[in-house]
Amino acid sequence: TQCNNPKHWAMTYDDGPTEFADAILDLLKEKGIKATFFIVGHMYMDNNSSDWSRIIKRMDSEGHIVGNHTYDHQDLTGLSSDQIISQMKQVEDRIFKIIGKRPAFMRPPYGSGNGNQNVMNALQQAGYTAAINWNVDPQDYSNGGDANYARQVINQAKGQPIITLNHLKYNGASQQGILNLAKTEIETMLANGYTPVTMEECLGISAY
Repeated sequence: TQCNNPKHWAMTYDDGPTEFADAILDLLKEKGIKATFFIVGHMYMDNNSSDWSRIIKRMDSEGHIVGNHTYDHQDLTGLSSDQIISQMKQVEDRIFKIIGKRPAFMRPPYGSGNGNQNVMNALQQAGYTAAINWNVDPQDYSNGGDANYARQVINQAKGQPIITLNHLKYNGASQQGILNLAKTEIETMLANGYTPVTMEECLGISAY
């Protein structure tokens, strides 16, 4: 739920790829920020589409970390060990085909499974070294990407290492709304003296 270094901030995005991914990648490139993207196999974009592959390749080639967010976003606490491994492998195999690397980082859908032995054992068995949640949630999925709220929760967490939770799409999301929220987060974190890092640097272990 947090980085090792109190001055580090890891910006993370769930539920991609989506039609808004390129705009976010453009912004991150412009700002010089490397983020971590947790990829779903089947949600907003068909994983057999050329866009799905192109966006993941772009994320990797621009220095972002690509992590696993399961095949179809099910709560892992309701699945058997074999089902969890299958959820992970289906996405991992597709990512490997595109970037030639297998993610060792994952994010459990809904952040669910912390302390659940079946979930942790299955992930370990599947070769995962980190199940990553967050400690600052701007709640874009429930408040429509409210930039003022994001600023408030970031400022409340000042002084501790921060992992922010963002989504590449949510109910009612617009490209402009997602970009505005990202800009607010970046400005606030930098103004607070944080160094933006990928989850790899945040945790000090290899993401693949």
